[in-house]
Amino acid sequence: MIRAVIDIGTNSVRLLAAERLPGGEWKTIRKGINSSRLGEGMTTHAGLTEAACRRTLEAVARFAEEAKEAGASEIRAYGTEILRASPQGEAFAKMAEEKTGIPVTILSGDMEAFYSYLGAVGLSSSVAAVTDVGGGSTEVCMGFGPAIGYRHSFPIGCVRCSGLFDTTTARGIGELKKYCFQKFQESKDLAPVKHWICVGGTATSIASMLQELETYDPAKVQDYVVPQEDVTRLLKRLYQMSYEDRCHVKGLRADRADIIVAGVAIIDSLMEYFALSEMTVSDRGLTEGLLDADTVKPQV
Repeated sequence: MIRAVIDIGTNSVRLLAAERLPGGEWKTIRKGINSSRLGEGMTTHAGLTEAACRRTLEAVARFAEEAKEAGASEIRAYGTEILRASPQGEAFAKMAEEKTGIPVTILSGDMEAFYSYLGAVGLSSSVAAVTDVGGGSTEVCMGFGPAIGYRHSFPIGCVRCSGLFDTTTARGIGELKKYCFQKFQESKDLAPVKHWICVGGTATSIASMLQELETYDPAKVQDYVVPQEDVTRLLKRLYQMSYEDRCHVKGLRADRADIIVAGVAIIDSLMEYFALSEMTVSDRGLTEGLLDADTVKPQV
Protein backbone atom coordinates (compact mmCIF):
# COMPACT_ATOMS: atom_id res chain seq x y z
CA MET A 1 0.00 0.00 0.00
CA ILE A 2 1.21 3.47 -0.90
CA ARG A 3 -0.07 6.41 1.16
CA ALA A 4 0.55 10.11 0.62
CA VAL A 5 0.36 12.99 3.05
CA ILE A 6 0.10 16.64 2.03
CA ASP A 7 0.96 19.08 4.81
CA ILE A 8 -0.44 22.59 4.30
CA GLY A 9 1.68 24.87 6.46
CA THR A 10 2.11 28.58 7.05
CA ASN A 11 5.31 28.76 5.02
CA SER A 12 5.18 25.74 2.74
CA VAL A 13 3.22 22.79 1.40
CA ARG A 14 4.92 19.43 1.75
CA LEU A 15 4.33 16.08 0.09
CA LEU A 16 5.36 12.68 1.40
CA ALA A 17 4.42 9.51 -0.46
CA ALA A 18 5.50 6.25 1.15
CA GLU A 19 4.98 2.51 0.80
CA ARG A 20 4.18 0.37 3.82
CA LEU A 21 6.59 -2.57 3.99
CA PRO A 22 5.63 -6.04 5.30
CA GLY A 23 7.13 -5.23 8.71
CA GLY A 24 4.97 -2.13 9.07
CA GLU A 25 7.71 0.41 8.32
CA TRP A 26 7.29 3.11 5.69
CA LYS A 27 9.62 3.44 2.69
CA THR A 28 9.71 6.94 1.21
CA ILE A 29 8.88 7.01 -2.49
CA ARG A 30 8.54 10.72 -3.13
CA LYS A 31 8.98 13.96 -1.20
CA GLY A 32 8.33 17.51 -2.27
CA ILE A 33 8.17 21.02 -0.88
CA ASN A 34 6.68 24.23 -2.25
CA SER A 35 7.20 27.46 -0.32
CA SER A 36 3.82 28.89 -1.28
CA ARG A 37 3.81 31.10 1.85
CA LEU A 38 0.09 30.83 2.69
CA GLY A 39 0.80 32.92 5.80
CA GLU A 40 2.29 35.78 3.80
CA GLY A 41 1.90 39.01 5.77
CA MET A 42 0.78 36.97 8.76
CA THR A 43 0.21 38.93 11.98
CA THR A 44 -2.09 38.32 14.90
CA HIS A 45 -5.19 39.45 12.98
CA ALA A 46 -4.27 39.31 9.27
CA GLY A 47 -6.28 37.05 6.98
CA LEU A 48 -5.23 35.01 3.96
CA THR A 49 -4.46 36.95 0.81
CA GLU A 50 -5.92 36.00 -2.55
CA ALA A 51 -2.47 35.54 -4.08
CA ALA A 52 -1.26 33.30 -1.23
CA CYS A 53 -4.41 31.17 -1.46
CA ARG A 54 -4.00 30.78 -5.21
CA ARG A 55 -0.33 29.74 -4.92
CA THR A 56 -1.10 27.26 -2.17
CA LEU A 57 -4.11 25.72 -3.90
CA GLU A 58 -1.97 25.19 -7.00
CA ALA A 59 0.75 23.57 -4.86
CA VAL A 60 -1.75 21.23 -3.18
CA ALA A 61 -3.27 20.26 -6.54
CA ARG A 62 0.18 19.63 -8.05
CA PHE A 63 1.22 17.42 -5.14
CA ALA A 64 -2.06 15.52 -5.33
CA GLU A 65 -1.27 14.68 -8.96
CA GLU A 66 2.30 13.70 -8.06
CA ALA A 67 0.97 11.41 -5.32
CA LYS A 68 -1.33 9.70 -7.83
CA GLU A 69 1.57 9.33 -10.28
CA ALA A 70 3.56 7.69 -7.47
CA GLY A 71 0.80 5.11 -7.12
CA ALA A 72 -0.76 6.35 -3.88
CA SER A 73 -4.07 4.64 -3.14
CA GLU A 74 -4.70 6.93 -0.15
CA ILE A 75 -4.02 10.68 -0.19
CA ARG A 76 -4.68 12.81 2.86
CA ALA A 77 -4.16 16.51 3.41
CA TYR A 78 -3.73 18.31 6.73
CA GLY A 79 -3.73 21.97 7.68
CA THR A 80 -1.70 23.37 10.58
CA GLU A 81 -1.49 26.70 12.43
CA ILE A 82 -2.33 28.97 9.50
CA LEU A 83 -5.67 27.21 8.96
CA ARG A 84 -6.35 27.02 12.70
CA ALA A 85 -5.68 30.71 13.27
CA SER A 86 -7.17 32.29 10.17
CA PRO A 87 -10.91 33.06 10.08
CA GLN A 88 -10.71 31.86 6.46
CA GLY A 89 -9.11 28.55 7.39
CA GLU A 90 -12.23 26.41 7.07
CA ALA A 91 -13.15 28.07 3.77
CA PHE A 92 -9.66 27.45 2.37
CA ALA A 93 -9.81 23.78 3.42
CA LYS A 94 -13.13 23.45 1.61
CA MET A 95 -11.69 25.08 -1.53
CA ALA A 96 -8.75 22.68 -1.45
CA GLU A 97 -11.10 19.71 -1.14
CA GLU A 98 -13.22 20.92 -4.06
CA LYS A 99 -10.15 21.50 -6.23
CA THR A 100 -8.44 18.17 -5.52
CA GLY A 101 -11.13 15.81 -4.24
CA ILE A 102 -8.93 15.16 -1.22
CA PRO A 103 -10.32 15.75 2.29
CA VAL A 104 -8.42 18.34 4.32
CA THR A 105 -8.23 17.91 8.09
CA ILE A 106 -7.26 20.92 10.19
CA LEU A 107 -5.11 19.64 13.04
CA SER A 108 -5.40 21.04 16.54
CA GLY A 109 -2.18 22.34 18.07
CA ASP A 110 -1.99 19.34 20.39
CA MET A 111 -2.43 16.87 17.53
CA GLU A 112 0.19 18.66 15.42
CA ALA A 113 2.60 18.43 18.36
CA PHE A 114 1.93 14.71 18.78
CA TYR A 115 2.36 13.74 15.14
CA SER A 116 5.58 15.76 14.85
CA TYR A 117 6.75 13.83 17.91
CA LEU A 118 5.64 10.51 16.39
CA GLY A 119 7.43 11.24 13.12
CA ALA A 120 10.70 12.03 14.89
CA VAL A 121 10.65 9.44 17.69
CA GLY A 122 8.28 6.73 16.50
CA LEU A 123 7.15 4.23 19.10
CA SER A 124 10.57 3.84 20.72
CA SER A 125 10.88 3.40 24.45
CA SER A 126 13.08 6.44 25.02
CA VAL A 127 11.95 9.60 26.78
CA ALA A 128 12.24 12.61 24.50
CA ALA A 129 10.90 16.07 23.86
CA VAL A 130 10.28 17.04 20.25
CA THR A 131 9.89 20.62 19.11
CA ASP A 132 8.65 21.63 15.66
CA VAL A 133 9.37 25.24 14.72
CA GLY A 134 7.05 26.09 11.86
CA GLY A 135 5.93 29.17 10.02
CA GLY A 136 3.07 30.11 12.30
CA SER A 137 3.58 28.09 15.47
CA THR A 138 6.03 26.05 17.51
CA GLU A 139 4.92 22.71 18.95
CA VAL A 140 6.53 20.91 21.87
CA CYS A 141 5.64 17.33 22.78
CA MET A 142 7.28 15.23 25.49
CA GLY A 143 6.63 11.54 25.86
CA PHE A 144 7.73 7.95 26.32
CA GLY A 145 6.90 6.12 23.10
CA PRO A 146 3.17 6.72 22.44
CA ALA A 147 2.57 7.77 26.08
CA ILE A 148 2.46 11.57 26.14
CA GLY A 149 3.30 13.59 29.22
CA TYR A 150 3.05 17.07 27.73
CA ARG A 151 2.15 18.71 24.43
CA HIS A 152 1.49 22.31 23.55
CA SER A 153 1.39 24.64 20.56
CA PHE A 154 2.85 28.12 20.98
CA PRO A 155 1.85 30.98 18.62
CA ILE A 156 5.49 31.51 17.66
CA GLY A 157 6.69 30.85 14.10
CA CYS A 158 9.30 32.08 11.66
CA VAL A 159 6.77 33.69 9.30
CA ARG A 160 4.64 35.14 12.09
CA CYS A 161 7.61 36.54 14.03
CA SER A 162 9.29 37.91 10.90
CA GLY A 163 6.23 40.11 10.51
CA LEU A 164 6.07 41.13 14.17
CA PHE A 165 9.72 41.98 14.84
CA ASP A 166 12.69 43.67 13.19
CA THR A 167 15.06 40.74 12.65
CA THR A 168 17.87 42.92 11.28
CA THR A 169 18.94 44.59 14.55
CA ALA A 170 20.15 43.41 17.95
CA ARG A 171 17.27 45.29 19.58
CA GLY A 172 14.71 43.56 17.38
CA ILE A 173 16.22 40.15 18.09
CA GLY A 174 16.14 40.94 21.82
CA GLU A 175 12.44 41.84 21.62
CA LEU A 176 11.69 38.64 19.70
CA LYS A 177 13.51 36.51 22.26
CA LYS A 178 11.72 38.25 25.13
CA TYR A 179 8.42 37.47 23.41
CA CYS A 180 9.43 33.80 23.10
CA PHE A 181 10.38 33.61 26.79
CA GLN A 182 6.97 35.02 27.74
CA LYS A 183 5.21 32.37 25.67
CA PHE A 184 7.38 29.54 26.99
CA GLN A 185 6.23 30.40 30.52
CA GLU A 186 3.04 28.53 29.59
CA SER A 187 5.07 25.30 29.69
CA LYS A 188 5.21 24.88 33.47
CA ASP A 189 4.15 21.22 33.21
CA LEU A 190 7.05 20.26 30.96
CA ALA A 191 9.23 17.93 32.99
CA PRO A 192 13.04 18.10 32.64
CA VAL A 193 14.10 16.00 29.64
CA LYS A 194 17.69 15.47 28.53
CA HIS A 195 16.97 14.36 24.97
CA TRP A 196 15.48 17.11 22.78
CA ILE A 197 14.82 16.68 19.07
CA CYS A 198 14.04 19.54 16.71
CA VAL A 199 12.15 19.04 13.43
CA GLY A 200 10.95 21.32 10.65
CA GLY A 201 12.54 23.57 8.03
CA THR A 202 14.31 25.90 10.44
CA ALA A 203 15.99 23.02 12.28
CA THR A 204 17.08 21.22 9.12
CA SER A 205 18.34 24.52 7.69
CA ILE A 206 20.47 25.07 10.81
CA ALA A 207 22.01 21.60 10.42
CA SER A 208 22.66 22.25 6.73
CA MET A 209 24.20 25.68 7.30
CA LEU A 210 26.46 24.51 10.10
CA GLN A 211 27.74 21.74 7.81
CA GLU A 212 27.85 24.10 4.80
CA LEU A 213 26.04 21.59 2.62
CA GLU A 214 26.00 22.54 -1.05
CA THR A 215 23.03 20.20 -1.59
CA TYR A 216 20.56 19.14 1.08
CA ASP A 217 21.43 15.65 2.32
CA PRO A 218 18.87 13.99 4.64
CA ALA A 219 21.47 11.46 5.81
CA LYS A 220 23.78 14.24 7.04
CA VAL A 221 20.94 16.19 8.64
CA GLN A 222 19.29 13.26 10.45
CA ASP A 223 20.58 13.00 14.04
CA TYR A 224 22.94 15.96 13.63
CA VAL A 225 23.68 17.37 17.09
CA VAL A 226 23.62 21.16 17.39
CA PRO A 227 25.28 22.82 20.42
CA GLN A 228 23.53 25.94 21.69
CA GLU A 229 26.61 28.11 21.26
CA ASP A 230 26.59 27.26 17.54
CA VAL A 231 22.95 28.37 17.27
CA THR A 232 23.74 31.64 19.05
CA ARG A 233 26.72 32.32 16.78
CA LEU A 234 24.68 31.48 13.69
CA LEU A 235 21.90 33.82 14.78
CA LYS A 236 24.33 36.73 15.21
CA ARG A 237 25.91 36.02 11.84
CA LEU A 238 22.59 35.84 9.99
CA TYR A 239 20.87 38.92 11.40
CA GLN A 240 23.92 41.03 10.57
CA MET A 241 23.83 39.91 6.94
CA SER A 242 21.81 41.50 4.16
CA TYR A 243 18.95 39.56 2.62
CA GLU A 244 20.97 39.20 -0.57
CA ASP A 245 23.91 37.71 1.32
CA ARG A 246 21.65 35.27 3.19
CA CYS A 247 20.36 34.04 -0.17
CA HIS A 248 23.87 32.71 -0.86
CA VAL A 249 24.59 31.04 2.49
CA LYS A 250 25.59 27.41 1.99
CA GLY A 251 22.92 25.08 3.34
CA LEU A 252 20.10 27.66 3.22
CA ARG A 253 17.36 27.60 0.61
CA ALA A 254 17.01 31.07 -0.92
CA ASP A 255 13.25 31.00 -0.32
CA ARG A 256 13.93 30.87 3.43
CA ALA A 257 16.36 33.79 3.49
CA ASP A 258 13.73 36.30 4.64
CA ILE A 259 12.40 34.20 7.55
CA ILE A 260 15.40 32.18 8.72
CA VAL A 261 16.59 34.78 11.27
CA ALA A 262 13.31 34.61 13.17
CA GLY A 263 13.38 30.81 13.05
CA VAL A 264 16.92 30.59 14.42
CA ALA A 265 16.04 33.15 17.11
CA ILE A 266 13.11 30.97 18.22
CA ILE A 267 15.32 27.89 18.54
CA ASP A 268 18.02 29.92 20.32
CA SER A 269 15.36 31.21 22.73
CA LEU A 270 13.98 27.74 23.37
CA MET A 271 17.42 26.31 24.10
CA GLU A 272 18.24 29.20 26.41
CA TYR A 273 14.89 29.08 28.24
CA PHE A 274 15.04 25.32 28.87
CA ALA A 275 18.82 25.37 29.52
CA LEU A 276 19.60 22.98 26.66
CA SER A 277 23.28 22.60 25.88
CA GLU A 278 22.49 20.78 22.64
CA MET A 279 19.65 19.57 20.47
CA THR A 280 19.37 16.76 17.90
CA VAL A 281 17.95 17.57 14.47
CA SER A 282 15.61 15.16 12.71
CA ASP A 283 14.79 15.14 9.01
CA ARG A 284 11.67 13.20 9.94
CA GLY A 285 8.73 15.08 11.42
CA LEU A 286 5.06 15.89 10.97
CA THR A 287 4.47 14.31 7.56
CA GLU A 288 6.09 11.03 8.64
CA GLY A 289 3.97 10.97 11.79
CA LEU A 290 0.79 11.61 9.83
CA LEU A 291 1.33 8.48 7.76
CA ASP A 292 0.05 6.57 10.82
CA ALA A 293 -2.64 9.05 11.86
CA ASP A 294 -5.41 6.51 11.35
CA THR A 295 -3.89 3.88 13.64
CA VAL A 296 -1.72 5.68 16.23
CA LYS A 297 -3.34 8.05 18.72
CA PRO A 298 -1.68 9.75 21.69
CA GLN A 299 -1.90 7.96 25.03
CA VAL A 300 -2.14 10.78 27.52
